[in-house]
Amino acid sequence: MQHANSKKSAVILKLLAEEIRTEREKQGKSLRLFAYEFDIQMSLISRLENGVNEPKLVSIWTVCEALGIKPSEMMKRVEKRLPKDFTLIDN
Repeated sequence: MQHANSKKSAVILKLLAEEIRTEREKQGKSLRLFAYEFDIQMSLISRLENGVNEPKLVSIWTVCEALGIKPSEMMKRVEKRLPKDFTLIDN
């Protein structure tokens, strides 16, 4: 599903991608090793880390569990990095 303002949603996806990649690298795991250890398709992780498409909630949840963090914590990290006046909805 694409949002009406894809440029704004791209900001969120970029930050999410950066947070996922940063957490994986902080744990010292390559993309290949991470995918193998948790039986997650490497292409899924790659797409998430590159912000290529809008991920499903279940995909984010799965990767967060594999990283050992709650999905809500990941969203808090993303939210903290957004500009203070950020909104997807134009009023």
